[in-house]
Amino acid sequence: MSFSREIKQELTSLAFESPCCRRAELAGLIAFCGTLLPESEGGGLRMRTENAAVAKRAYDLLSDLFSAHPNRTAVRKKGDGYIHTLWLYQGAMYTRIMKALGFLRDGRVKFCVDPFVTGESCCRRAFLRGAFLGSGSATSPHKAYHLELETHYQGLARDVLQLFADEEIAARSVMRKSNYVIYIKDSEEIADALTALGATDSALSLYSVKVEKDMKNKVNRQVNCETANLTKIAYTAAVQIKAIQKVMASPVSESLSSALLELAELRVQNPEASLAELALLLEKPISKSCVSRRLQKLIDMAEKLS
Repeated sequence: MSFSREIKQELTSLAFESPCCRRAELAGLIAFCGTLLPESEGGGLRMRTENAAVAKRAYDLLSDLFSAHPNRTAVRKKGDGYIHTLWLYQGAMYTRIMKALGFLRDGRVKFCVDPFVTGESCCRRAFLRGAFLGSGSATSPHKAYHLELETHYQGLARDVLQLFADEEIAARSVMRKSNYVIYIKDSEEIADALTALGATDSALSLYSVKVEKDMKNKVNRQVNCETANLTKIAYTAAVQIKAIQKVMASPVSESLSSALLELAELRVQNPEASLAELALLLEKPISKSCVSRRLQKLIDMAEKLS
């Protein structure tokens, strides 16, 4: 099951809240999956979704709030799944519902966010929940962090951005073809958004994946760093051993101090040892910087022999 479907399954299983929140959720749902029918088709509203649970949620909300019983059909898609459609034709019931949801203004129906419907924080969150059920999607956190809502209406997109801002959730908007997309890419913000919608289990699931990914990234960075250090040590040791062998094969070796001779021998015998480890192997331990200077002196001597 996709992450989007998991979220919607969790949201549609939530118990209905107070009447004001139910109204706000229905408003968000209709605004994001509803289409106004032209007069040639009888006028009214058509709601369409591929999620059976969302269609049932919309039907139950209409029935619970307004005792409305819209026509409902399910048409099989090519391949798997169905397209679930609810029709609410023009008439007294349709007008009453559009007015109650804040969509009927000056005799015209326009999908928007009515401040009277979303005046309280709980109602704003309910509207956003309905909006996600209507057209929301979320990428699996195993792949990427991305949550979005999509609408044809610029004003509605602007209103929803403000709802997110009012709930202190940072969302952005962009045009995609002819649609307006409200999206969130930050993992923390997505988790906050899911929590606000009521999908707390999905938010916890996202957090769990994030912790796992962060831990793996930390381990990978540490391994890469250690590998780089070992590679650097191996390369540096190879340069030093080559220089030592060159010096020891020349008459210059007879002039080396006992300290340099001891260090040269230890380096050849311990090619994988770090400078700090070499320092501890000496009969009279010295600092790492002192070991570095002595080895550099051997390299300089070898270079002069070229």
